[in-house]
Amino acid sequence: MFSMAVSDLKRLQEDCPELAKLVTVVTKDSQNPSLTDLRVPKAAGAILQQNAASLWPYKFVSWLLEDLVKSGSLNLQTNTPATSLQKVDDGWIIHTSRGMISAPTILLCTNAYTSALLPWFEDLIVPVRGEMSSLRPPSSMRPASTTHLPLDHSYVFRGHGNASIEQDDYLVQRPFVDSAISKRTSGGELMFGGGRNISPGVGISNDSLIDESTAAYLRRELNVVLDLQNNDQELEANYEWSGIMGFSRDGYPWVGSATEPGTADEGLWVCAGVSNPCDFDFYPLVVVGYIRQRFTTTFVSTNLQIVLVKLSANASFSL
Repeated sequence: MFSMAVSDLKRLQEDCPELAKLVTVVTKDSQNPSLTDLRVPKAAGAILQQNAASLWPYKFVSWLLEDLVKSGSLNLQTNTPATSLQKVDDGWIIHTSRGMISAPTILLCTNAYTSALLPWFEDLIVPVRGEMSSLRPPSSMRPASTTHLPLDHSYVFRGHGNASIEQDDYLVQRPFVDSAISKRTSGGELMFGGGRNISPGVGISNDSLIDESTAAYLRRELNVVLDLQNNDQELEANYEWSGIMGFSRDGYPWVGSATEPGTADEGLWVCAGVSNPCDFDFYPLVVVGYIRQRFTTTFVSTNLQIVLVKLSANASFSL
């Protein structure tokens, strides 16, 4: 797995040398930093990227929705699931649990649940349940510790145990917060997710439950992959939850016209199958396509052209 990552970096050096300069390969013989410096002394190697950021998705999405609702540009109807779509002469009718809505154009941002409204996507975008945990940091990783300070990096662990190349675990530590009232330090939770090598979750669309074996794995695994100086004690979880991802068959998102193959229906668009963090680059394309009612190569790179050919209602493709 590590050798594959090194090979990928070599390709990056050829294709985008400026970006590659921000990446460092750390081997078992490396110093400053060493694998021990990175707190992964047992790893085969590490790919270190100097620039990184973390985001609280719920807060970000909540802020976007609040701003749009306050501006009057969005009519947000919560607790109103769409149950089916009906094509009519002048557009579409959306059937919901609270009645019907008519619209000339529909954009589906339904990700893993797309096939509930568009059955022909059933085998193209597959729901996958992922699991997440908020773990209390051990005393060895608190600001008062004299051995291990809080983490300086976020982490992605790949190729550990029986995990495949498509499966990874990911970790970021929340900042510690000093309270002027209680005179105590809180926060610092280890936000650790993954465990799909324990329970892949493929085909599961119910996020009201967690997989207990995966939850136990997440509580124990950090002692294996990371030097916590914790005497291998199982970490305590503040919260454990699951979420549903939508994985496309070929790893690329579906962005564009979503009319059923063999029909001439218009006005139905989709932005779903978000299988990769880089997929955010595709989102503006559906807006461009909606405005122009077609995609043109003027606005897309070579990689995106491949995706848009796949998305064409008349295109043929294999999976």
